Amino acid sequence: MKKVLSILFVFCCAAAVQGQPSANLHKVLQARTASQQALLDHVRFAPTVDFNKEDSFGNTPLFAAALKGDVKSILWLQNVAPNGEYLLKTGKDGNNVLHVARDRKTFETLLASIRHFYPQHFQARVQQLLEQKNDLQETPLRAQLNYGRGDIFIKYFPQTQLFARMSKVQAKLDQGGLVAQVAQDEKQSVLEDSKDLSGLTLPQAIRRLARRPQVQQAAKLFQERFPSF
Repeated sequence: MKKVLSILFVFCCAAAVQGQPSANLHKVLQARTASQQALLDHVRFAPTVDFNKEDSFGNTPLFAAALKGDVKSILWLQNVAPNGEYLLKTGKDGNNVLHVARDRKTFETLLASIRHFYPQHFQARVQQLLEQKNDLQETPLRAQLNYGRGDIFIKYFPQTQLFARMSKVQAKLDQGGLVAQVAQDEKQSVLEDSKDLSGLTLPQAIRRLARRPQVQQAAKLFQERFPSF
């Protein structure tokens, strides 16, 4: 009798051991099926977005998110957008989305979205946006400076054509003599091109805004880099 019970015990243990992988595999397959179904449901029921639809304030979904500093919404729009065209469009008052970014985090999240869609032409796209002027003749960096966001200005001004032109003229002015005299006309041309609709040049605007905490550092660095302006 003991031998029979021993044989039955061994048989039951073997069955349990053999059955365990089968049960685990069944659970894995169930989880995988559920995951695949959830993905299909997400794609099937994902809301369609009209990227050109304006709210009551005349802002598209992207512009509304940028104004609020809603980084999560900006990233969500990136995930559901078919391409990056919505990032390059001009909104009301001639602004592009970098004009209206609420803060540096928002600004850089928008740049990351541009890089996502245009990895091979990222610099060209950013340059295009940074040079674009709105109805007030402000570039995005000029607008951000006027909002008191000197941190954005400091980091991205070196990427602009205006910075390159001012650097070239400053180098000539530093030489002195006839070279500096000839460069005076170039300096006036650069200053004229830096004016916004109010008539203020960029150096004038920086000096006027220098009391704002975030602009103080920008004003200091600007004076060190372009003392002749």
